[in-house]
Amino acid sequence: PDSQALFGYVIGLQVSIVSFRAGRTLSAWFQNRTNPHLFDSNLTRTASELRACNNHCYWLSPVALVLSIFVLIALYIWGDVYWGISYYRELWIACLMSPFGTIARWKLSTLNGKWSKYPWFPLGTWLANFTGSILSAALTAIAYLNIVNGEGGTSTTVLAAMSLGFAGSLSTVSTYVKETVELSDKNPFHDRKAFVYSHFTMLSCCFVGLLVYSPLVRYAA
Repeated sequence: PDSQALFGYVIGLQVSIVSFRAGRTLSAWFQNRTNPHLFDSNLTRTASELRACNNHCYWLSPVALVLSIFVLIALYIWGDVYWGISYYRELWIACLMSPFGTIARWKLSTLNGKWSKYPWFPLGTWLANFTGSILSAALTAIAYLNIVNGEGGTSTTVLAAMSLGFAGSLSTVSTYVKETVELSDKNPFHDRKAFVYSHFTMLSCCFVGLLVYSPLVRYAA
């Protein structure tokens, strides 16, 4: 089962990389269709067009995003209070904890490029994923032990929400894949930087998760 899981992670990594490249190509094609002046210096948009668009549209995206987040959290809380479904409680608590994990990852990202011996290695992103794996494994193991010992309920829901919200936002797949693709694009095809970073991150996070989860579940149950 462990070897199958690792094999699944390798396949998932390759699919993520291919999806990132495909999405980047599709985005460039869409931008070229909608804003051809960005790709052709001979084409320009008039200042009046740009000013009108900026004046009327700049606020729509952030307002729509904030409203969507508040509506989503409100629906989760309503589902928890009205129906008493613990899954909705887990989701709205996770939503409240997500910003803290995101801020922690943002602070760790300042360490990227700071490793003097290997300046190409995204140290901050690796630390975020490594720490997130430890927290997620520990919280999941404790929640499992609570269920086994008949101590489930709110405490188990909060632990699951912390794993989903804080640890899930602390770790990142999108940035990890983006950095892997950038290392591959910036270096010769025979260079090992992208391979080392991608597989070292994947294997180290998997193994540390097993080292944390297995002893807790095996010996504390």
